[in-house]
Amino acid sequence: AGMHYFSDYIYCEIIDPATGRVLPDGEQGEIVITTFRKEAAPLIRYRTRDISRIIPGECPCGSPFPRLDRIVGRSDDMLLINGVNVFPSQIEHVLSKQEGITLNYQIIADKKGYLDKLEIDVELDEHLISDDVSYLGNLKKELQHALLNNLYINVEVKLVAPKSLQRSEGKATRVVDKRPK
Repeated sequence: AGMHYFSDYIYCEIIDPATGRVLPDGEQGEIVITTFRKEAAPLIRYRTRDISRIIPGECPCGSPFPRLDRIVGRSDDMLLINGVNVFPSQIEHVLSKQEGITLNYQIIADKKGYLDKLEIDVELDEHLISDDVSYLGNLKKELQHALLNNLYINVEVKLVAPKSLQRSEGKATRVVDKRPK
């Protein structure tokens, strides 16, 4: 039912990452914390870049402390696609549940006319022994359906050959934004 935090030690706020406006309990936004008891290095309105929400109401466990919901992503990773906030962590969560693919993927944001378009290139698992077109077509449809249910937007999935996506040393480049600025 969420994670309790000690409100006598820290003060948590949820803000809109773009405007900095404080959001009411229950709305999703960026976690901002202020410490009350740290003397050597106090934090004052420290922006964590983590996206969550304060869960309103009392906890079933009876604790009097407020609760944060699970972290759904980071504001610095967030893409705005046709008015919907999309986090790479949401996409990775969906992909991790599917057999026959790896977690090597690339998100490509582009424009189609006036609308944003999101494509995800996903590597097939090298141990997948199938060139059955209907199997691959069904796999693609399953992924698109699961992503629609999780992100609430249509996503074009492109299945690519194993080890065909570029690897980079260190942090992988997951997002390519081709939209004009």
